[in-house]
Amino acid sequence: MSTADPSWNANWEHARLLRNQGRYDAACRHLFSAYASPDDASAAYEVALFAKQAHRPADALNYLASVFENGISTPRLLALMGSLCHVLGDFAGAREKLLAAWRAGVDLDEWQVLPALAHLQRYSNRDHSDRTLLEAALADQRWAPRTRAALGFALGKLFDDTEAYGDAVAAWEQAHRWSLLTTGWDDSKWKRRVDQARQPSESGHRGVARAWTPVLVVGLPRSGTTLLADRLARHPALRNRGEMPFLLHVHDLLAAQPRTPELLTAASELWHAHLRQDDQPGAAGYIDNNPFNLLALETAFSLDPETRVLWCRRAPADNALSQWSQSFAHLDYAYAHRFEDIARVQADVAVLHGTMVRRWPSRILTIEYEDFVLSPDCTLERAWHFLGLQPPRQADGDVHHQGPITSASLWQVRQPIHAGSVGHSRHYVEWLPQLATWQAS
Repeated sequence: MSTADPSWNANWEHARLLRNQGRYDAACRHLFSAYASPDDASAAYEVALFAKQAHRPADALNYLASVFENGISTPRLLALMGSLCHVLGDFAGAREKLLAAWRAGVDLDEWQVLPALAHLQRYSNRDHSDRTLLEAALADQRWAPRTRAALGFALGKLFDDTEAYGDAVAAWEQAHRWSLLTTGWDDSKWKRRVDQARQPSESGHRGVARAWTPVLVVGLPRSGTTLLADRLARHPALRNRGEMPFLLHVHDLLAAQPRTPELLTAASELWHAHLRQDDQPGAAGYIDNNPFNLLALETAFSLDPETRVLWCRRAPADNALSQWSQSFAHLDYAYAHRFEDIARVQADVAVLHGTMVRRWPSRILTIEYEDFVLSPDCTLERAWHFLGLQPPRQADGDVHHQGPITSASLWQVRQPIHAGSVGHSRHYVEWLPQLATWQAS
């Protein structure tokens, strides 16, 4: 079957309906069955991309492997396969496929395969072959500003890894200039969202009693949210769903109209369906580590009073540098282009944290990044006890291995926990004097 087949639209409508109900496995199975032997690469690409976006990267990768066996291969399919390997932690496989896609002529504006190379390893040689690839692509005027920005961030990471700090700053500053050609931060929208987040929720919605708990891991980006969520989910009673958009989506819907009991029930069911998905027999808790769920905590508590929150914090200077040096795709992160805007967001989030902890002291546990990386076992035990769980036996933790990771931290999270990033900003004060203000506070 192909994209030109008369049943194409009906199949996709059915798959989207299943996905919208939280039935991710069923949605993917439907498409895999309908397009088990696709006639063209476009159909295979759309099916695999759907499965990736439905947080089923292993299934998508297996599907593409069968497509490749049938002789269907294009630069886009190679790039998608490399991205899937990356998400699943197969960094060697990811590098092979991403480079193959580049050599096959993939459109770098559609699939940024070269910037992705920098997130497959920690560089030890500033003259690594990737530097040549990145600098050559940067010199190519064909690519859009967004792509050149991503290349610049990747080059900056290579220099940062190899302690060429001045060169890293130069690369990142250029990357921000390219980014700002096409993106900007709406600070008035941010202020409205923060003000709304501080408003107390209406009476809690009880709904249907459940045997599991929503677990939100929140905090500023680059504060350890992905790392904490991943390590928490090594407990066999927990499942990590990654960074999900549904709580914020529900929060925005509820903000736009009166919160009637019927609307709260529908919103609660939608949120819970996307947390649990097809999981059988189920877990004790489902983790959503979207950092900016911190803007929707009142909504979360109103939809499910049993919700538990782990709020990650990190030394402001280290956090500011880590955000500024990262390439973020989502517009909600556009503040990270300027240190003054990062400072504004940090201050607002600190105030919001204080408000929420005072209002919900038994439902929010604060996790300091520095404590976590210096004493991970103690921090995890504290977090599991907060969630009503006994720490797992070592064998349990070994068996319940990491699942797919999609955030910007996906390479670091798969490495052993270390404290190497604590105090990292001190290396940059010479080139970024703004950081001295944070360090002195």
